Amino acid sequence: MHFLSFPLLSFGIGLLLVTALWALKAAQPRLTAIFGATGAFVCFLCSAFEVSAAGHERLFDPWLHCFEADALDAVPMAFFAALTLGVIILMPRRDATGRAVSGMLLLAAATQTAYGAANLAVLATGWWFTSLPFVLRMFGEDRNQKVAQGFLIASSIALTAAIALLHHIEIDEISHASNLAFVLFILAVALRKGLFPLHGWMISQFERGPLLPVALLFNGHLGALLIARSEATALTLSEKHLLDILGIVALATALITSLRGFAEKKPRRMLGLLCLSQASFILAGIATANAEGITGALVHWLVVAAASTGLITIVRVLEVRVAGTADPDGHFGFAAKAPRLATFFLVCGLALIGLPGTLGYCAEDLIFHGALENHPWLGGALPVATAFNAINLLRIFNILFLGVLPKHVIDIPDALPRERWPLAVIIVFLIAGGILPSKVLHWREEAAHGIESALGIAEKAGGHGH
Repeated sequence: MHFLSFPLLSFGIGLLLVTALWALKAAQPRLTAIFGATGAFVCFLCSAFEVSAAGHERLFDPWLHCFEADALDAVPMAFFAALTLGVIILMPRRDATGRAVSGMLLLAAATQTAYGAANLAVLATGWWFTSLPFVLRMFGEDRNQKVAQGFLIASSIALTAAIALLHHIEIDEISHASNLAFVLFILAVALRKGLFPLHGWMISQFERGPLLPVALLFNGHLGALLIARSEATALTLSEKHLLDILGIVALATALITSLRGFAEKKPRRMLGLLCLSQASFILAGIATANAEGITGALVHWLVVAAASTGLITIVRVLEVRVAGTADPDGHFGFAAKAPRLATFFLVCGLALIGLPGTLGYCAEDLIFHGALENHPWLGGALPVATAFNAINLLRIFNILFLGVLPKHVIDIPDALPRERWPLAVIIVFLIAGGILPSKVLHWREEAAHGIESALGIAEKAGGHGH
């Protein structure tokens, strides 16, 4: 067993929890949160570099052995910590209450617990705790929050039941009894990620929920983490067709939500459908079961997290500055007064749908090629969903930024300095990653080969079982 040089994981997660409690009573909760999120980011970034320097070995936390960092989770941990920091900095003043900031830090700590889990039990613990800020109503009280609570708790119950079932399965029974466990895993993923036909609650969260906490919840991508984890994969994917089912569900979600976007006029709902459709590509890529498609999925994981966070925060910033943005009856023409926000929004959106020259293009290209290798029909359907999403993106941009300013909008500030820097970092990552994709692919290839190997072993086991 190899260890990190310092208890970086337990220290980073603990720092998020301590600052979450501190923010409840702090006079300036945003500054408290920035301190905690920055410290956590440094810890997780250091752990990622240690994993890379050790040849992508599995390194355990020296204090709490239930946490580990490896080729799969080291990068997402550092990346999610950076997103948490960025969202807190971008948070409008009216949203930055002590209770809301504390809830976001608690959500981040729970997500990092799931990322760094050394076994499925710890992963399930982090999964459960991501619902805690919503159960405690830290982001407000309304009926929509109760719906979100129900789905999050239901997904946690399904995951716990699957793990309990796997724990009681004997080795010689894996090829048969694990099928039920995998069904429960799929149910947990579908409930958590909002896969069709269970996607309505996530779209409702985008429309009426607390938008910035929803960005963190959505971009945790714990469903993809669960399927990618070799411990779950080796035990549950004993038959290859079960993985194909997951790919079909993800494909149906991508296509249906992209088509559904044409019937919408509210920016929040359109944005939710766009993000949900593109995020479904992650599971579709993992379902290809080959290194090329899985690598694309793991890179797309980062693209969706960065680009969707940029889009969501910009929409929230505009809502705070101009009344009526959530339910428009025409075009707003914000580009005339806020050209920087318009540029940030467009670049993030184009990267999300895979514009050539951005990291999104590299990720989607790998997913398409990986899908074509095993499932030509899957590889042909994904570009169709991408094309529909591109149209929906331009529709959102058209509503928010093009046209003539409404009469009640006299003047609005463009991107403030504290808003420019986080958004600029996101843009640089998306464009620089597209220009030099090998740097990002290097961090994801090792994990992709590990997942492919686990899937191959599981497939062979399933074949021998029959």
